[in-house]
Amino acid sequence: MAKILLKNGQVGCALGVYDADVLIEDGKIVNTFDWGGKHEADETIDCKGKIILPGLIDVHVHLREPGQKYKEDWTTGTQAAVAGGVTTICDMPNNVPPVLTCEDLEAKRKLVAGRAYCNYGLYMGFNGQNISEINKAQNIPAVKVYVANSTGNMGVGPETIRELFKKCNKMIVAHAEDEQMIQQNAQGYLSEYGATVGEDGKLSVPKEAKIEPSVHSKIRSAECAASAVKFLCELARENGKKLHIAHVSSDQELTVLLDYQDTGVTCEVAPHHLLLSDDDYATFGNFIKVNPPVRSKTDLFTMWKAIKFGEVQIIATDHAPHTLAEKEQGYMDAPSGIPELDTLLPILLNAVNDGGLEMKEVVKLCCEGPAKLFGMKGKGQVEAGFDADLVVVDMEKMFEVKNEKLFTKCKWSPYAGSTFKGCPVMTFVGGELVYKNGKIVGKKVGREVEFGG
Repeated sequence: MAKILLKNGQVGCALGVYDADVLIEDGKIVNTFDWGGKHEADETIDCKGKIILPGLIDVHVHLREPGQKYKEDWTTGTQAAVAGGVTTICDMPNNVPPVLTCEDLEAKRKLVAGRAYCNYGLYMGFNGQNISEINKAQNIPAVKVYVANSTGNMGVGPETIRELFKKCNKMIVAHAEDEQMIQQNAQGYLSEYGATVGEDGKLSVPKEAKIEPSVHSKIRSAECAASAVKFLCELARENGKKLHIAHVSSDQELTVLLDYQDTGVTCEVAPHHLLLSDDDYATFGNFIKVNPPVRSKTDLFTMWKAIKFGEVQIIATDHAPHTLAEKEQGYMDAPSGIPELDTLLPILLNAVNDGGLEMKEVVKLCCEGPAKLFGMKGKGQVEAGFDADLVVVDMEKMFEVKNEKLFTKCKWSPYAGSTFKGCPVMTFVGGELVYKNGKIVGKKVGREVEFGG
């Protein structure tokens, strides 16, 4: 493989930004050097005025394949990733069928091999009956447990979750919402639209009911999330398990988490819980229907504050694409989820330009932090010996979000029409240039990540 020298740029790390050239060869970073030195290389790329970052790591994506590749597939999804500065993803198990056994996991590995532009890891899910399969699984980032039903209806009851915490030998990543509270809230709020509960206990809503999407944030309230977070943190404390809470969205959840710092529990926040509030339903309707829902503007402020105070360890997109036709349905039928891989880094760089974030915080939250938390070998830093997964960014370049320009198959974004200052201009995966100036220019070089480093 050719030696490539990224020259005259600046390098971002968790301590800040410094002037350096970066030499890469055979998929690895050979070293970083002070400007002005002479280094043998087959190709030199001038990065003057640009910043070289470790490729971002997104530990929470839904690429919908197997089973729903009409929404997204491993080619389009990983193209969206590298366009958004992401060089490693971890894909969730709520496929059709879900990934619940070692056989399912191997089948997905075979399906994905050779089809990804970025590196990847694959979660296994928990259905209340497969702890032995989870414990046998090799090289997974964690097991995903849904405390409430979301896309895929993989919610499990509290007793089986207790059993998981007692017997599981893997890190646990949790979607934390209280299913019982959600159902109670749904009955109350949807009764205003004529909803009734049948003898089977199921909620029935008249087809003609025109339900305001904003009810979603009331049904799946912050109290629902905080209740589930407390339940999970108690189990982590009792059993000494490593627990990570996905997509924290509210002040109430963070308040609970602060009481369990001794357990080592960690959490992530998604971009939509930093940018969108329940005021935005009036503009976007079901296009911002997501689980857990968008919250109040006060919660938005709280999430930014939590990032600054180190109370949130990582940022992850929860990239969850659905088709336009699906999201244009009425509230009860429109699925939950927002696509965000294409826009992740532009959103963060814009925040840096606005003074809301520092570049070192971006690296810590999206590169070094996820790599260390999930034990990803060779990932997350621009240092000698690390994998040459890199993204070159131009902090002055404007990035206008246009639906037709997105790489995600669903071709829509709630940020369409927005312009962010700062964007990726080159993405390298394993030393190979795969994305440059709005175009996919490389091959499908993504490989499965090694966990446990």
